[in-house]
Amino acid sequence: MRTILWYDLETFGLNPRYDRIAQAAMIRTDMNLNQVGSPIVLYSRLSPDYLPSPSSCLITGITPQGVNEKGIPEADFIARIREEMMVPETITTGYNSIRFDDECIRSTLFRNLYDPFEREYKNRCSRWDIINLVRATRDLRPEGINFTKLNPETGTVSFRLTDLTEENNIEQVGAHDALVDVYATINVARLIRDRQPKLFAFALNGRYKSEVNKTIDVLHQRPFLYTSALFASERGNTHPMLPLFQKDNSPEVYCFDLLHEIPETVTADWEESGIVKIATNRCPFVAPLSTLDAESERRLGYTKAEVLARAEAVKRARVFSRNAILQSVGEYPKTEVDVDLGVYGGFATDHDKATMERIHRMGPKERLASGEHLFDDDRYHKLLWRQVARSYPEALSPEDREKWRNFCALRLLQPPTQEALSHDRYMRSCEELLNSLDTNAEQKKIVLALIEYGKMLKETILS
Repeated sequence: MRTILWYDLETFGLNPRYDRIAQAAMIRTDMNLNQVGSPIVLYSRLSPDYLPSPSSCLITGITPQGVNEKGIPEADFIARIREEMMVPETITTGYNSIRFDDECIRSTLFRNLYDPFEREYKNRCSRWDIINLVRATRDLRPEGINFTKLNPETGTVSFRLTDLTEENNIEQVGAHDALVDVYATINVARLIRDRQPKLFAFALNGRYKSEVNKTIDVLHQRPFLYTSALFASERGNTHPMLPLFQKDNSPEVYCFDLLHEIPETVTADWEESGIVKIATNRCPFVAPLSTLDAESERRLGYTKAEVLARAEAVKRARVFSRNAILQSVGEYPKTEVDVDLGVYGGFATDHDKATMERIHRMGPKERLASGEHLFDDDRYHKLLWRQVARSYPEALSPEDREKWRNFCALRLLQPPTQEALSHDRYMRSCEELLNSLDTNAEQKKIVLALIEYGKMLKETILS
């Protein structure tokens, strides 16, 4: 039976490849959005090789002591999440989950010796994200739904869950609690499904790359609509696009924003040239140009006729040759990264996948005793040792315990990413927040807990 697994994460930072998940909440519904079974709420313990972002803790109210008291080891935590996401025919869905939550899940799966991608397609599973459906609803079919609140930072329509639920009389008490946010997401989805059922069904079907490719007609270069936060303005988030070409063996389609001035030449600054890459495997919201009606044309500030004329002008200009665009794309320099951050460092071989499955059937001590040459890819040997040390430190030998302590000390003194806090910077950040007049009494309690955690790490790891 096909079901939707709605989920949300609270994290200890904003870097999905490095920062740890604090809390996960999941609710399964049928395709009519009726709840199936009980909600699942999980907490993940923190290992002593990592320091949370104090500002993130102030937002969520979650402390290291809290997750270490209520939580389970990260290896068990991600295994439980993966189990739910891989129930046959599950559509894993969230609110802005493609951009952030899914990336956190991928990195945590990789860090714990799982294929980070298979839960997105195996067992006839898929993934979806409703945030761009919400944006498209406001732009194209807002009847029956309120979109009056503005983002104070940008002056544009706010798509924060708390604002949407408040102005549409949807109960949401306790924002930045994962379970509360999951219920809010389901209720926002239900509101759109009830008011605009055709748009909802169209967007749900668009989770498949094959369906997206039907709308983005590269062969005939037909203009289409693309909704993205990239275009956020007072008018909306939907721009007409002209597909240019699709790179070989890539899900990315190179397009031109038809509201952009036609450049004389293509430069490496894509924004300046009006070039947009759309990843067809990331559930983008795209729709045929015919979706525009008189009201949406008025709201967005352009008409179908204007878009079609503009598209013909772009084709005649012949500025956007495949070679010119690809030559303008600079290659990212390849740098050595810590193995924990290497989720996109290459796919696992079939042999390594089979080895991972075998490893997960072993106890922690068996995993460490299984040998040093199990995998084709040496990254997984490092990850195996780190996984056991982080999640099952009691399984370490005295010699490995000393190695683990040394590893944690290095991490606390020199974390593997520039934005991550060293122990000194962490403590200074906590002191600044504690002494700030902008930090209220409840937040100061959280900061004091963070300071105590930092002191504990100094005594146990750095002394």
